[in-house]
Amino acid sequence: MIAIRCFLALALSIGLASAVRHPLEESISWELHVRRLEGGEEEPEDEEDTPYTIKHKKPKNHIPFAGGDTTHGMMIDAGSQGTRLHIFEWGKRILLDQEDLLDVAHGKKLSIPTSNSRWTDKYTPGLDKLAYHKKPAKLTKALRNYLGPLLDFAKKVLKDKEHEWHTYPIYLKATGGLRTLPKKDRVRLIEAIRDLFNQDKTFNPFAFEDEQCRVISGEEEAIYGWVGVNFAKGSLIDYSYGEGDATIRKHRQLTYGMLEMGGASTQIAVYENNGDLMANLFKLQLGGSRHWNVYVHSYLYFGINGAWTRLGGRLHWEGTTTNPCLPIGSEVEFSSWATMDQEGRFYPRSANESQPYSVTMVNNNTAFDYSHCAAHTNWLLRNDANQEWCEFEMDGNCGFAGIYQPPMPQVNRDIDEFVATSNFVDVFRFLKLGDRASVSQIGQAAEKVCALNWEEVKDYNSNLKDSPVGNDDEHTLAQMCFRSVFVYQLLRNGWAFGDDYELTAADVINGQKMGWALGCMLYEINTLPWDFHPELLYRGPDWWLITLYVIIGTLGGGAIGFAIAMRTSKKFNKRVRQSVFFQNSALLNNPTVRKSLSCPPLDLEELLKEEEYALHQQYSDEADKLAEEEALIGDDNGTKYT
Repeated sequence: MIAIRCFLALALSIGLASAVRHPLEESISWELHVRRLEGGEEEPEDEEDTPYTIKHKKPKNHIPFAGGDTTHGMMIDAGSQGTRLHIFEWGKRILLDQEDLLDVAHGKKLSIPTSNSRWTDKYTPGLDKLAYHKKPAKLTKALRNYLGPLLDFAKKVLKDKEHEWHTYPIYLKATGGLRTLPKKDRVRLIEAIRDLFNQDKTFNPFAFEDEQCRVISGEEEAIYGWVGVNFAKGSLIDYSYGEGDATIRKHRQLTYGMLEMGGASTQIAVYENNGDLMANLFKLQLGGSRHWNVYVHSYLYFGINGAWTRLGGRLHWEGTTTNPCLPIGSEVEFSSWATMDQEGRFYPRSANESQPYSVTMVNNNTAFDYSHCAAHTNWLLRNDANQEWCEFEMDGNCGFAGIYQPPMPQVNRDIDEFVATSNFVDVFRFLKLGDRASVSQIGQAAEKVCALNWEEVKDYNSNLKDSPVGNDDEHTLAQMCFRSVFVYQLLRNGWAFGDDYELTAADVINGQKMGWALGCMLYEINTLPWDFHPELLYRGPDWWLITLYVIIGTLGGGAIGFAIAMRTSKKFNKRVRQSVFFQNSALLNNPTVRKSLSCPPLDLEELLKEEEYALHQQYSDEADKLAEEEALIGDDNGTKYT
């Protein structure tokens, strides 16, 4: 045992002795590294020492509450740049009769979310930053403080429907930020959230199952982004109804390709009308509707922050603090764990070599060298990986980083439209390109902005209408040249769009906030069960009851019409009163009939006189008839009576 301890002490001393501080590395990060080698750094007890600060990003346009006879669901988008909660709304999933059941079975009935960015709240930083907490109790407390305000926001919006909260599903889907974490940290975070959502119904009163909280794959993020764009554009639902494949050979339908750049990853998704895909196919089905065969791929560490991390990591490996993509006269603090080996390859994040460090990056050159910046951003695409195998395997059909990709359009056609979202939109706004520009226009605008020195960049941004960067956010502002050049390199030399090809950059389409969360919710709600309530259907009366109503109505209408005619026609009333039928019938003494015929009211003496007269007349008529019969008999017998 003593020998083992001596051996460990010797190994540690050798490790510390061989670990030499890089001349560019600041003392704070180096001391942190040494403490970890000596036995690991304990999480500080003081919460104020955490390496992140939770900030609330207030929504611009917000309707304070939801109403109406609809149902709702929440989607928590846990991205690398922040966590957003979106509240969606759709009609209740109720089937009323056999026809509805058949429509569901044949893919002809879907639930459609109707809300947009009215109900959205956001907090920063990304959820992955909470992996800093190693102790379960502290992690749970941190998650409660981080996610609690988002759930409080949902409770406030849905306060008038509290009795239905237990039926509203809530999802938490994490993307690129958590995908960059080591597996043990991803699992630890997700399990802690599941426990928090399951065990505390006061904290989370909404419908929740463990599967509703997880890290989604890059392919899922890409397909959901494609669904969101095409749903908002109106080119998805109508073609989805029915059975089988959505491919239409006779009529090449218009769908929109999707490009999305987050903080950690970048996604592409495009539907091929001819169905010819050799790899990266995602078969999408909404409910029981048609299948869509869509090309999708997600590039981790090709998001706007992931690319910046790799660029800084390479410059750090090269032993320089000069970042050629920074504005002249600027400097930024660069913190990362990305470390390269002697061959210029990045170590995995979970490797012992991937230790945090912090350096100050500057650009003190006398003039901006655009070609130098472009070369460094082009290196980030890893196009050399195409030549290693992809070019041979896929017969030249490669995008970048050794990934198969169908050819992208070189010119614009109706069936080859692409919509770029997220950080692409920010770059378009910063370069003053509007919402549509060609690839070459993006490159020209990027080169123009990069030529500005640091003071000119700050003036440019302060005068820019609807700038995506706040004037106080100098850390992001200093990166906008790099971001602009990286977007151009990605479009032109990565996916290989044509120079004259025009893309549309959109953050909102037809009132719908773009992002994978919209497409994901459209998919999720159509996996929920339907409720069958035939008792809610108003079927109407049977045919025999309708016939009876018609007959009664006809008779009633005729009687009413007859009564009205009697009341309004004096000549007609007089003839009826004087008729033998009326005088000899019981109607004569009926007050209602007499009133209808405008007969004067009868007193008792008048009534008796009329009755005596009627009896006398009746006896007289009978006597006359009897006399006539006796006369006829006398004539027949030849007898005469005197």
